[in-house]
Amino acid sequence: MGESGMWHNEGVAVDDIPGCPLCGGEGRDLYRDLRDRYWRAPGVWSLRACQACGHIWLSPRPLPEEVGKLYGAYYTHSVRDRGRPSALGLRLRQAVLAGLGYAPRPVDRRDAIFARFLPLFPLVRESVERELRFVRGPPRGALLDIGCGDGSFLAEMRDLGWRVVGLEPDPVAAEIARDRGVEVIQSPIESADLAEGRFDAVTMNHVIEHVTDPVRALDLCRRALREEGAIVIVTPNAKSWGHRRFREAWFHLDPPRHLHLFTAENLRRCANRAGLHVTGMRTCAAGAQEVRQGSRAIRATGRFEFPQEQAGFSPGDRAFRYAEWALARVSPEAGEELLVFGSSA
Repeated sequence: MGESGMWHNEGVAVDDIPGCPLCGGEGRDLYRDLRDRYWRAPGVWSLRACQACGHIWLSPRPLPEEVGKLYGAYYTHSVRDRGRPSALGLRLRQAVLAGLGYAPRPVDRRDAIFARFLPLFPLVRESVERELRFVRGPPRGALLDIGCGDGSFLAEMRDLGWRVVGLEPDPVAAEIARDRGVEVIQSPIESADLAEGRFDAVTMNHVIEHVTDPVRALDLCRRALREEGAIVIVTPNAKSWGHRRFREAWFHLDPPRHLHLFTAENLRRCANRAGLHVTGMRTCAAGAQEVRQGSRAIRATGRFEFPQEQAGFSPGDRAFRYAEWALARVSPEAGEELLVFGSSA
């Protein structure tokens, strides 16, 4: 895997990672001289690609004790208001929830009508599924969210009937989640002390790309699951249409916080090495509009300021999502996010 050694990258202690951290294969520079596009973390970074398995990783890589320097103004440090959907949006969301096994209130005649016509709104279904981290109902016990951030997802799942617990290394985000009434274990995933067999479901939403050792992280998740427990992993897709189109300006590169960018096959290998049984994989285009919005800003200015998202998406952003959703029907690897569904046995 080549030589590595600790040095300082604008005040951040780092290691060079010349060879592939998954298979040990020879790496080549894919993108060089990258800086933080979002929150002005220090350092100049590169992404390397494995010539054997195609995995992409950050090099140099921050030492674990230095990671906090890269998250000083992260988006989980504030309470977000999603706003109120329209009456039509609420009806459609209710129909999707019922179809996914969640029934917050009795289904009346109008709900039944909306459910009947729901196949005409596939993007609405995909958006609600993504909001629920693709966890189908009915609620069936305890749910652990790895990297729970501000706890907004867990608060919603609690309202739908789950018993919820979050794992979050960032003290600011963990405190916001606790203010929502969510139980939080404050720890990095790699060193978390999780009771074995405690949880019926585990979610990892845009977390696996942040951890130094993905296989160890997934092994700890497997151990935390009860027998027949389910896990859902969501992560940026290195083979997505957005990455192919925007290359070094792709929204999901996110140096220096994303240590890994996975293909479907490499993420499957990690899950299998951790002892998880992979029951399904696919990609999702629900986040494609934010990818286009952010990637275009990065290409034009080198930066994307997250308050921009409050202004909403342009017609071009929405068209990009529609096109990617259609493309993913014929080219399954096109979606911006990889979804892995697994079980403990």
